[in-house]
Amino acid sequence: MAQYRSAPVATDKMPRGIPYIVTNEAAERFSFYGMKGILVIFMTKYLLDSTGQADGMVTTQAMENYHLFTSAVYFFPALGALISDAFLGKYKTILSLSLVYVLGHLTLALDDTRLGLSLGLTLIAIGSGGIKPCVSAHVGDQFGKSNQHLLEKIFNWFYLAINLGAFVSTMLTPWLLDNYGPHYAFGVPGLLMLLATILFWMGRNVFIHIPPGGLGFVKETLSGKGLKALSKLIVIYLFVAMFWALFDQTGSAWVLQAEKMNRNFLGFEWLSSQIQAINPILILTLIPVFTYVIYPTVNRFWKLTPLRKIAVGFFITVPAFMIPAWIEISISQGGFPNIAWQLFAYAILTTAEILVSVTCLEFSYTQAPKKMKSIIMAAYLMSVSLGNIMVSQLNAFIEVPAPHFVADVPGDYQLSLAISDGTVSQADTVHIRVMPAGATLPEKAPPAPKQGPTADGGQLIAAAPGQTVRMYATGEKNGIAGRTHYAWTIRQVPAGSAITTRSLADASTRNPTFVPDLPGRYDLEFRYTVSGQTATATATVVASDTNLAPRVDAGTDQLLVFTPDSPVEIALDGGSSFDPDGDELTYEWRMISAPAASKLDSADIVSRDAPAAGSRLEGAAYYAFWAGCMGLTAILFIPVALLYKEQRYIQDEEDQEGAGKQAGGPLDLETMDPETAEAQARAEGADEK
Repeated sequence: MAQYRSAPVATDKMPRGIPYIVTNEAAERFSFYGMKGILVIFMTKYLLDSTGQADGMVTTQAMENYHLFTSAVYFFPALGALISDAFLGKYKTILSLSLVYVLGHLTLALDDTRLGLSLGLTLIAIGSGGIKPCVSAHVGDQFGKSNQHLLEKIFNWFYLAINLGAFVSTMLTPWLLDNYGPHYAFGVPGLLMLLATILFWMGRNVFIHIPPGGLGFVKETLSGKGLKALSKLIVIYLFVAMFWALFDQTGSAWVLQAEKMNRNFLGFEWLSSQIQAINPILILTLIPVFTYVIYPTVNRFWKLTPLRKIAVGFFITVPAFMIPAWIEISISQGGFPNIAWQLFAYAILTTAEILVSVTCLEFSYTQAPKKMKSIIMAAYLMSVSLGNIMVSQLNAFIEVPAPHFVADVPGDYQLSLAISDGTVSQADTVHIRVMPAGATLPEKAPPAPKQGPTADGGQLIAAAPGQTVRMYATGEKNGIAGRTHYAWTIRQVPAGSAITTRSLADASTRNPTFVPDLPGRYDLEFRYTVSGQTATATATVVASDTNLAPRVDAGTDQLLVFTPDSPVEIALDGGSSFDPDGDELTYEWRMISAPAASKLDSADIVSRDAPAAGSRLEGAAYYAFWAGCMGLTAILFIPVALLYKEQRYIQDEEDQEGAGKQAGGPLDLETMDPETAEAQARAEGADEK
């Protein structure tokens, strides 16, 4: 077995292992953010069942699973820190868990069912989370006292690599998903993670391999000093968890909101998952501004202690979530706000991130005893996990389950879904056949491959004459690469109307507007072109001053097998039910007929007053709820910050023994000058994002 160097050499030059670490970090962050950035869209639009049929999740389920995965990613650092500091050391921990990480990406790339999603995300959570507290600490291990002055420079490069990888992947991976599907979209990040692992292995002979602390790590952690430091910081982290509950919804709720917005910005149309790319760019831009301008200026008038920065960051987070609430109000009123509003919210939230996240990490390192750096880092990352658990559990709580009933005997069941706007009602029926036990269901035919792009002109729209109407169309590339083009034309108008295609504002976008001038029906054609291949769809606008009947779809017929030992729960889905006038609707499922031996009636339908699975907290109310939680957290944090007694653990000369005292010995954060220590802490925190 190779004998690796266990202490840095005495030199004033850059350690030889640094290029391997920096390139490894850029590739790893590309893989993580590329995969994570498309998860919600994948879960709602691309998931398949074992037969190849569409099996997408409703939004609350997708958000619940997204935040459950994120919470797991930030839970496993505790395991990684324990393995690294007590048993294997950083290098072996990073290398072994990176292989688990690669397997997770491979699973996602090959299996687009719920089983593949669950297994792949589990492996990625273990791998990514486990290496988090080790990677940046491994950077620090490469430096001794003779070259510690280079730390600030290398951690700036390290931080740049992280954000560059995050930016490129957040822009590229949604494009891969949109053009080539999930196999390529998950496969490319998987290849980058494999490359990151190979690069890290290639540096093994030039790395400094600091041995694990063993019992020394355990003794200090369980000492009175260690437990006191940890318990004090945990109180702070409980408040920070609320910040992460809001921040990490930029990858779930904000992405889903962007699907309903005007994404034409800076001359091209953004994909909803690409908007997240603004965060790493803002981070790289704003950190120097805060470090060299804002902090020195404010400190002249008011001392910005770490806990004061965190408190200010909490308050700034509140308006960052009120902007999406306003966006939801605008959408609900028929508006079509530009994605620039969400970018403005990102700028505010990133400002809060710098004040809360970066500051909290630097603060944590000064409050952590010497041998507890990794475990304190893991404890901080647990606050990210806790915040995401809160979001996941809230979405599970507010989810309205799909209407369903349990079949008590085999036979034919017929149900109807009635919808009323208070004046006019409509109904649709669905037929469900439950076959006897032991019967074999006919195999489903595999879905026909889609040839070329497909287009949808949107649902029927009703408006009063003289009211501005906005069209809503969508197009699917179905794996075709190339630029997209949109074109709308007016095909039919009421007799006497002066409306023509020239009346359409922004006719070369998905969402043009026009003003009907007379009562009657207006038919439009939507053309969606990708690389010369065109799909068309029609859309209808009815201009009327009278109340139009709501439209209803009770869903598709079902065929199931009855199993006496395992009751058949039949879920109902109202599909695309809506009201063209925008009135508030009421719903009611009814059991029209059932087998003669059945004892079921309409009262046995659970959630019979809902058309399909949904949420109890939607739109602006959802964002306002989280903004209120953050505001309350900020207020309650003030007395905690005032009562907290800081204790900086600065190393005394008497304690500088062994390898740590020798020139070229292992690096200790506590012996650095303040600026270098701040750079180290900031970079160690960068990987927490």
